[in-house]
Amino acid sequence: MKKAITVMLLLILAISTAGIEVSAAYDDRSDNRVHDKRFRNSLIVDGVDVSSYQDDDIDWEAAKASGIDFAIMRISVTLSRSGNIESDKSFREHYNNAKRAGMMCGVYVFSQAINAEEGAREAEAAISRLQKLGIGPEDLMLPVYMDYEFFNKGGSRLSGLSEEDAAAATQAFCKTVQSYGYDAGIYANSYFFANYLNNGRALPDNTDLWIAQYSNSINSECAYTKWQYSSSARLDDIDSGSTGRVDINYWYIDKKTEESAINISGNTYVDYTGDPVLPEFGIHYKGKHLVKGVDYIIGGIRNIDIGSESYAYIKGIGDYEGYALVPVNIENDIYEKINLPAKVITDTNLENTGYLVYSDTGRTTIGIIPEGTTAGELLSDIDISSEDYYTSVIDSQGNCLTEKEKVGFSNMIGVFSCEDDTLIGTVDIETETEKGINHLRHK
Repeated sequence: MKKAITVMLLLILAISTAGIEVSAAYDDRSDNRVHDKRFRNSLIVDGVDVSSYQDDDIDWEAAKASGIDFAIMRISVTLSRSGNIESDKSFREHYNNAKRAGMMCGVYVFSQAINAEEGAREAEAAISRLQKLGIGPEDLMLPVYMDYEFFNKGGSRLSGLSEEDAAAATQAFCKTVQSYGYDAGIYANSYFFANYLNNGRALPDNTDLWIAQYSNSINSECAYTKWQYSSSARLDDIDSGSTGRVDINYWYIDKKTEESAINISGNTYVDYTGDPVLPEFGIHYKGKHLVKGVDYIIGGIRNIDIGSESYAYIKGIGDYEGYALVPVNIENDIYEKINLPAKVITDTNLENTGYLVYSDTGRTTIGIIPEGTTAGELLSDIDISSEDYYTSVIDSQGNCLTEKEKVGFSNMIGVFSCEDDTLIGTVDIETETEKGINHLRHK
């Protein structure tokens, strides 16, 4: 967890019998790395971690455009000899600028805790500063990590650290962080995880593990989700005002399909702007509309360029946990939703249809439509036509579905004027939960 920032990662994926081999080109070099076979069905996301070793004026917009989607920033450091805790002087600028550029953010504490009391104290200091800066659990897509490692310059407080004390310190840190509603994580190298932390097995539930190993592959029993694989990357063509290098990481997000009781609706086609873009979603749990910033937050992955493999990463917070990964389509001149006049719904008798009507998202949503329902069946069940307007099920490009086509995610009901066939409004359709990358759940 040390040094500086400038990257253009070019990832070429290929499946091998041992795992997934990735060729990453950066800094005029090419390094081949093999990912553990358990990540064969994972989305691999690129990110960096920074501290005051990096300049405050990093060009985060350029970093985001080059394919860096997350940043983990040091918020505090425990001094190796005295054990005093100091704030990282660059954290505020790093966080504000990275967040503004569309980065998914997390924080880390450089720890030198030798027991449970000190682990808890480091966590309290970090949470206190986050709260003073107005950074709540709803602002962090990634956890608050304890960076646990020996510091070799001038000796280390961790000399003589026992496995029992290391376990106690990490457990206290994580439990303290989680008690304030933040996610907790542990960063360590593979040796430290194996010899002091039992590869993370004794940590509290839902503790995220971030492993450091600067090699071609990792042979570890640690159930890590993030791999810091180099401390010497440069982010090409980014003028950060720094001549140093930066730690760089992979984040593995499982793409396993799963059924969820939480429904997601929305148009996943968004217009290209040259900046990070994300759709607006309607998210419901048993008829309750979930509120962005209270029940969930959204981040973007490769969500700038047309034709890229773009995703919205939806993370549960508060009373909800888990995540959903929704593919996003970035195109030019996409179809725009039009808010449906309230009169269309209020003049329609939907009491006997068996469907729910949501109007608390700023747009009207009708759900929950059983999986496999055809456009003709839906329009027959929900008759909101009149002498003034007629309806059709349309896709995100504005094309009308035939009566026999099945209704799916991103479809809408289009309401058209009988007089001149112009579109006067749209109604979101929330389909019954399909198998998808939706691991959101109520706690």
